[in-house]
Amino acid sequence: MGGKGNSMTDNSAWLRPLLQTEFYRLCECKSTKQCSFYCTDCMGSPFCEDCYNHPHKHQGHQSLRVYKSSSRAGIRIGGIKNLLDVSDIQTYICNSAKIVYINRKRRQEHENRINNNNGRMGDKCQVCGYELQCSASKFCSIECKVNSEVDVKEETNNEDVDPTSTAHPTCQEPEIKTKPKSYRKRKRKGIPRRAPFF
Repeated sequence: MGGKGNSMTDNSAWLRPLLQTEFYRLCECKSTKQCSFYCTDCMGSPFCEDCYNHPHKHQGHQSLRVYKSSSRAGIRIGGIKNLLDVSDIQTYICNSAKIVYINRKRRQEHENRINNNNGRMGDKCQVCGYELQCSASKFCSIECKVNSEVDVKEETNNEDVDPTSTAHPTCQEPEIKTKPKSYRKRKRKGIPRRAPFF
């Protein structure tokens, strides 16, 4: 019971806003620089290097620098390891430094990865199923790690329900079988008909 309140998401309120933040767009301060910083204390919009160096903005706050690698946002291990345990997240190399991606890879990237590997399958992310390069890793991104903890938390909450309480039986609706989706661009011609004999 003591460990329930000390979960990663409970102690890190900045995590959820970070996952929903869009980086590498123009900063709100009208600067020509792109947003590549995130303040874990303010938990607001991302900001640029000019805002980071401004004497009155985010002074004394814990800020994370976000790097762009393979068109995705990532954070260096050295910058986040004191705030979050990332030991079980897949690391990647960006400018000779190890980074972890913030968000999970999208479905199209999954398919491209499988096609490039000629269908070979290795260790997979426990949440999204993306193939990992390192067998010691469990997740492909911070997002997947956070989602995994939320799933575990929901399961433990369901187990904590008082067994003496009256549970209402749930009715299961019969499964409706649907035809598999066709990938044809056009309909078939129909039933072939022979030309009449003359």
